[in-house]
Amino acid sequence: MNIPYKLSCIATVVAAIVIANPALAADDKAGVIRTESGIDFTPGLNGGLKYDDNITSANTSADELSSWVLTVTPAVQAQLLDGNNIYTVEAGIQYGDYFSSSDDNYLDGLLKAKSEVELNQSNRFNIEAAYIAGHEDRGTGIFEGNSGNGQAEPNTYDILSAGGYYEYGAKTTPARARVNAKYLSKEYSNFEFITQYRNYADTTLGATFYYDTQAATSIFIDFQNVNTAYDVVDPTGDRDSTTNTAKVGVEWQATASTEGSIGIGYQRKGFDNDVREDFSGLSWDAKMTWTPLTYSAFELSTGRTSRDPNGLGDFIRGTSYGVQWHHEWSELFTSSVGFKQVNDDYTGVEREDKSKVYQFGLNYNVTRWLTLNTGVDIFEIDSTDNQYAYDRNIYFIKAEMTL
Repeated sequence: MNIPYKLSCIATVVAAIVIANPALAADDKAGVIRTESGIDFTPGLNGGLKYDDNITSANTSADELSSWVLTVTPAVQAQLLDGNNIYTVEAGIQYGDYFSSSDDNYLDGLLKAKSEVELNQSNRFNIEAAYIAGHEDRGTGIFEGNSGNGQAEPNTYDILSAGGYYEYGAKTTPARARVNAKYLSKEYSNFEFITQYRNYADTTLGATFYYDTQAATSIFIDFQNVNTAYDVVDPTGDRDSTTNTAKVGVEWQATASTEGSIGIGYQRKGFDNDVREDFSGLSWDAKMTWTPLTYSAFELSTGRTSRDPNGLGDFIRGTSYGVQWHHEWSELFTSSVGFKQVNDDYTGVEREDKSKVYQFGLNYNVTRWLTLNTGVDIFEIDSTDNQYAYDRNIYFIKAEMTL
């Protein structure tokens, strides 16, 4: 199940989800090392202990494996502020040690660089490059549905990406225009007899036009073109495709108690292979934060898009809905409760998945440099093809530390 909220994605984007957390943020909680050169260093160390009752996403209780897992994530951020320009470099690793299944141990890594440059009032650009060495838990990703059978270790891969945008228009004027480009490649590094057919590269080109009102609101028109090319032709047929998405929408900054963005439009996915079924239809993306009280906030999200499957099929129509509630009970205690559902409709095979994720978490701010987190993530995955259905519960306690 290639769903955005899937557990394997935690390791897949260790940079975005694990490393880029409060332990790294250069805010009032982080200990920043300031140098004479003007470069600020923010080191961080996260340690966690969790209990996973189905580490290979098995669909039957007889095949389920459970284990305690120790994770350690050292990371550092270096940042240089030069007038209105910001230059940032982030690096980190995450090691996972499974007490009852050493075959599932992993080591992920991240190296990321970003430049935000404002040439003058009307011209600015952003450039970003990243390298991620990640993994997919056994029984997930390309090997979903096999409960880890025949898979001696996690599936590993490398991701390289580079891109950015150029924006014209002063922020004080109503109209702004932005053009963007990005290249991303993903290449698996083991189980080549299977994974060679899923090595690919995405090339994205796009443009966005913004019109700002006087009420902290922007109306936008966005167009994105994504060309996907696979290194090796799949035995079921060529998977190369082009996806065009056009949206109109509105985004607004905090007004009274809400902020967010809503975009709705049309998406078309066309394959180079005439045998595969093309897709065209409604696409949307919406996120909103409602803050009825200064110490309590609700985050709502929904979206619909198409994507390539891990296994059989031409493409997936994915529709997602999510809600999260964050509450500050005191200066020391905060809580988070969340739910997300993703409905995946496969084309090219008879398969429909419904994935539900429940999240419960409690944070305790011990000191400025130490925060403790505890909670549970509950995964309920149903499918019309029973081999892809499973339940998975992860109980965790983590420590986020800075200087």
